[in-house]
Amino acid sequence: MEPLTVKEDLILDFQEQKKALASQIDLIDPMANNLRKSAVRRMLDTGILVFMEILVWLGVLCFITFIIFMEKLYPFMYLNDLNVTAKISEQELQVLSWAIKAMAIIGIILLIVISRMLRKIRLKNNILNFTGKNLRLLSEELMKRKAAMNILMEKHTKELPSDTDTVLLPPQQPHNDQLL
Repeated sequence: MEPLTVKEDLILDFQEQKKALASQIDLIDPMANNLRKSAVRRMLDTGILVFMEILVWLGVLCFITFIIFMEKLYPFMYLNDLNVTAKISEQELQVLSWAIKAMAIIGIILLIVISRMLRKIRLKNNILNFTGKNLRLLSEELMKRKAAMNILMEKHTKELPSDTDTVLLPPQQPHNDQLL
Protein backbone atom coordinates (compact mmCIF):
# COMPACT_ATOMS: atom_id res chain seq x y z
CA MET A 1 0.00 0.00 0.00
CA GLU A 2 1.37 3.38 -0.96
CA PRO A 3 1.64 6.22 1.51
CA LEU A 4 -1.20 8.69 1.43
CA THR A 5 -0.78 12.12 -0.08
CA VAL A 6 -1.27 15.30 1.87
CA LYS A 7 -4.74 15.72 0.41
CA GLU A 8 -5.73 12.21 1.43
CA ASP A 9 -4.32 12.71 4.92
CA LEU A 10 -6.28 15.94 5.24
CA ILE A 11 -9.47 14.23 4.09
CA LEU A 12 -8.95 11.47 6.67
CA ASP A 13 -8.24 14.04 9.35
CA PHE A 14 -11.36 15.98 8.35
CA GLN A 15 -13.49 12.86 8.67
CA GLU A 16 -11.99 12.00 12.07
CA GLN A 17 -12.62 15.53 13.28
CA LYS A 18 -16.21 15.27 12.09
CA LYS A 19 -16.73 12.07 14.11
CA ALA A 20 -15.03 13.52 17.19
CA LEU A 21 -17.06 16.70 16.91
CA ALA A 22 -20.33 14.78 16.72
CA SER A 23 -19.44 12.73 19.81
CA GLN A 24 -18.42 15.86 21.74
CA ILE A 25 -21.68 17.57 20.90
CA ASP A 26 -23.65 14.49 21.93
CA LEU A 27 -21.81 14.48 25.25
CA ILE A 28 -21.72 18.18 26.13
CA ASP A 29 -25.03 19.54 24.86
CA PRO A 30 -27.32 17.56 27.22
CA MET A 31 -25.15 18.46 30.21
CA ALA A 32 -25.17 22.13 29.29
CA ASN A 33 -28.96 22.13 28.95
CA ASN A 34 -29.47 20.30 32.26
CA LEU A 35 -27.09 22.48 34.27
CA ARG A 36 -28.45 25.80 33.11
CA LYS A 37 -31.27 27.46 35.03
CA SER A 38 -33.04 30.67 34.33
CA ALA A 39 -31.79 33.76 36.13
CA VAL A 40 -35.04 34.05 38.08
CA ARG A 41 -34.89 30.43 39.24
CA ARG A 42 -31.23 30.74 40.20
CA MET A 43 -31.90 33.95 42.12
CA LEU A 44 -34.86 32.39 43.90
CA ASP A 45 -32.83 29.33 44.90
CA THR A 46 -29.96 31.48 46.12
CA GLY A 47 -32.34 33.79 47.96
CA ILE A 48 -34.02 30.89 49.74
CA LEU A 49 -30.67 29.41 50.75
CA VAL A 50 -29.40 32.76 52.07
CA PHE A 51 -32.68 33.30 53.95
CA MET A 52 -32.46 29.83 55.51
CA GLU A 53 -28.83 30.43 56.47
CA ILE A 54 -29.77 33.71 58.16
CA LEU A 55 -32.60 31.96 60.02
CA VAL A 56 -30.21 29.27 61.22
CA TRP A 57 -27.73 31.85 62.49
CA LEU A 58 -30.58 33.66 64.25
CA GLY A 59 -31.45 30.32 65.86
CA VAL A 60 -27.85 30.03 67.07
CA LEU A 61 -28.10 33.52 68.58
CA CYS A 62 -31.40 32.57 70.24
CA PHE A 63 -29.83 29.48 71.81
CA ILE A 64 -26.86 31.51 73.08
CA THR A 65 -29.25 34.12 74.50
CA PHE A 66 -31.28 31.33 76.08
CA ILE A 67 -28.19 29.89 77.79
CA ILE A 68 -27.16 33.32 79.12
CA PHE A 69 -30.62 34.38 80.33
CA MET A 70 -32.07 30.98 81.23
CA GLU A 71 -32.60 31.86 84.91
CA LYS A 72 -34.62 34.93 83.90
CA LEU A 73 -36.95 33.23 81.38
CA TYR A 74 -40.46 32.19 82.42
CA PRO A 75 -40.50 28.48 83.04
CA PHE A 76 -36.83 28.23 83.99
CA MET A 77 -36.85 30.95 86.63
CA TYR A 78 -38.92 28.67 88.86
CA LEU A 79 -36.28 25.91 88.91
CA ASN A 80 -34.79 27.33 92.12
CA ASP A 81 -38.24 27.35 93.75
CA LEU A 82 -38.72 23.63 93.02
CA ASN A 83 -36.44 22.53 95.83
CA VAL A 84 -38.82 24.07 98.37
CA THR A 85 -42.10 22.74 96.96
CA ALA A 86 -41.01 19.40 95.44
CA LYS A 87 -38.26 18.72 97.95
CA ILE A 88 -35.63 18.28 95.21
CA SER A 89 -32.03 18.63 96.27
CA GLU A 90 -29.91 21.53 95.15
CA GLN A 91 -27.55 19.13 93.33
CA GLU A 92 -30.40 17.62 91.28
CA LEU A 93 -31.56 21.11 90.28
CA GLN A 94 -28.01 21.97 89.24
CA VAL A 95 -27.81 18.79 87.09
CA LEU A 96 -31.19 19.65 85.52
CA SER A 97 -29.93 23.15 84.71
CA TRP A 98 -26.75 21.74 83.17
CA ALA A 99 -28.74 19.22 81.14
CA ILE A 100 -30.95 21.98 79.73
CA LYS A 101 -27.88 24.07 78.86
CA ALA A 102 -26.22 21.00 77.28
CA MET A 103 -29.28 20.44 75.07
CA ALA A 104 -29.09 24.10 74.03
CA ILE A 105 -25.39 23.69 73.20
CA ILE A 106 -26.18 20.57 71.15
CA GLY A 107 -28.83 22.62 69.35
CA ILE A 108 -26.22 25.32 68.65
CA ILE A 109 -23.80 22.75 67.23
CA LEU A 110 -26.49 21.22 65.03
CA LEU A 111 -27.59 24.63 63.74
CA ILE A 112 -23.99 25.56 62.92
CA VAL A 113 -23.61 22.30 60.99
CA ILE A 114 -26.85 23.04 59.10
CA SER A 115 -25.63 26.57 58.34
CA ARG A 116 -22.35 25.27 56.94
CA MET A 117 -24.23 22.74 54.81
CA LEU A 118 -26.50 25.47 53.43
CA ARG A 119 -23.46 27.56 52.55
CA LYS A 120 -21.82 24.62 50.77
CA ILE A 121 -25.02 23.98 48.80
CA ARG A 122 -25.13 27.64 47.78
CA LEU A 123 -21.49 27.56 46.65
CA LYS A 124 -22.02 24.30 44.74
CA ASN A 125 -25.02 25.82 42.99
CA ASN A 126 -22.83 28.74 41.92
CA ILE A 127 -20.20 26.35 40.59
CA LEU A 128 -22.83 24.32 38.73
CA ASN A 129 -24.25 27.48 37.18
CA PHE A 130 -20.78 28.59 36.08
CA THR A 131 -20.09 25.14 34.64
CA GLY A 132 -23.43 25.09 32.82
CA LYS A 133 -22.76 28.51 31.34
CA ASN A 134 -19.31 27.47 30.11
CA LEU A 135 -20.60 24.14 28.77
CA ARG A 136 -23.27 26.02 26.85
CA LEU A 137 -20.64 28.31 25.34
CA LEU A 138 -18.49 25.30 24.46
CA SER A 139 -21.49 23.60 22.91
CA GLU A 140 -22.21 26.70 20.83
CA GLU A 141 -18.61 26.76 19.59
CA LEU A 142 -18.82 23.08 18.67
CA MET A 143 -22.09 23.71 16.80
CA LYS A 144 -20.46 26.56 14.88
CA ARG A 145 -17.56 24.27 13.96
CA LYS A 146 -20.00 21.58 12.87
CA ALA A 147 -21.86 24.09 10.69
CA ALA A 148 -18.56 25.20 9.11
CA MET A 149 -17.66 21.57 8.42
CA ASN A 150 -21.06 20.95 6.83
CA ILE A 151 -20.58 23.98 4.60
CA LEU A 152 -17.20 22.60 3.53
CA MET A 153 -18.75 19.22 2.84
CA GLU A 154 -21.48 20.78 0.69
CA LYS A 155 -18.95 22.92 -1.12
CA HIS A 156 -16.67 19.98 -1.93
CA THR A 157 -19.11 17.12 -2.41
CA LYS A 158 -17.18 15.66 -5.30
CA GLU A 159 -13.80 15.60 -3.55
CA LEU A 160 -15.08 14.39 -0.17
CA PRO A 161 -16.55 10.90 0.12
CA SER A 162 -20.07 10.52 1.39
CA ASP A 163 -19.09 7.57 3.59
CA THR A 164 -16.97 8.57 6.56
CA ASP A 165 -14.99 5.32 6.54
CA THR A 166 -13.55 5.69 3.06
CA VAL A 167 -11.36 8.14 1.25
CA LEU A 168 -11.71 8.74 -2.46
CA LEU A 169 -8.30 8.44 -3.97
CA PRO A 170 -7.59 10.33 -7.13
CA PRO A 171 -6.68 8.19 -10.13
CA GLN A 172 -2.99 7.42 -9.98
CA GLN A 173 -0.43 6.73 -12.61
CA PRO A 174 0.69 3.12 -12.78
CA HIS A 175 3.72 2.71 -10.66
CA ASN A 176 6.82 1.33 -12.29
CA ASP A 177 9.01 -0.63 -9.89
CA GLN A 178 11.89 -0.97 -12.30
CA LEU A 179 14.88 1.23 -11.98
CA LEU A 180 15.63 3.43 -14.96
